[in-house]
Amino acid sequence: MKRLFTSLFCLLIACIAMSQINVSGTVIDKENNEPLSGASVIIKGADGKIKKYASSKGDGGFAMTLPSVEGCRLEVSMMSFAKKTIPLDSVSFPLKIYLEHGATLLKEVAVKADRIREQGDTITYGVSAFAHTQDRSIGDVLKRMPGIDVEKSGKIKYQGEDINKFYIEGSDLLGGKYGIATNGISHEDVGAVEVMENHQPMQVLSGISFSDKAAINLKLKNKAKATRSFNGEARGG
Repeated sequence: MKRLFTSLFCLLIACIAMSQINVSGTVIDKENNEPLSGASVIIKGADGKIKKYASSKGDGGFAMTLPSVEGCRLEVSMMSFAKKTIPLDSVSFPLKIYLEHGATLLKEVAVKADRIREQGDTITYGVSAFAHTQDRSIGDVLKRMPGIDVEKSGKIKYQGEDINKFYIEGSDLLGGKYGIATNGISHEDVGAVEVMENHQPMQVLSGISFSDKAAINLKLKNKAKATRSFNGEARGG
């Protein structure tokens, strides 16, 4: 029986992996044919919204996964180099992207280290980098974060799919009523938003389950941790 469950689990992983497109490549300095580390690599959809972000590694390499690249484009930029834009509809991966020295304007893709960070399957967005003065709740800020959509009810989608969990400081305090937090928590109380891709909620004695959906975790500022009681808000909703 265990062997059967293991086989099914591996089959599920294989199916999910096959449904994803691995957008990968290497960023290279065209002048000296050397790899470029720290280049901003962004995938934008047909609507112009950022869907994925990565930085090229020490060997110039980068890799991101998407369910589809239809209508998407890749934008690669780095200080002192001209920005490169590549439509992804009809290319094969891995790519070799040669950047030429020249002036580049980064105001549209000014991705700073504290704006978006990626570690493993977790992407961390710095709230202050996306917040505007007119924002009333964390939901207003979430709408501007790459890959995240927020409905009027407070329901959240990531990469077009419903999230499977919403945490505050790692705890599922609100259950399915997380719209209370989306629309009710001030963005000034939140330091960072973590998106955990392919999140597996802990399930005890309930069989094997594999999820390709994401979870969101709000990281609160210290002052908010000391003053806010989310258990009370959950009961009140």
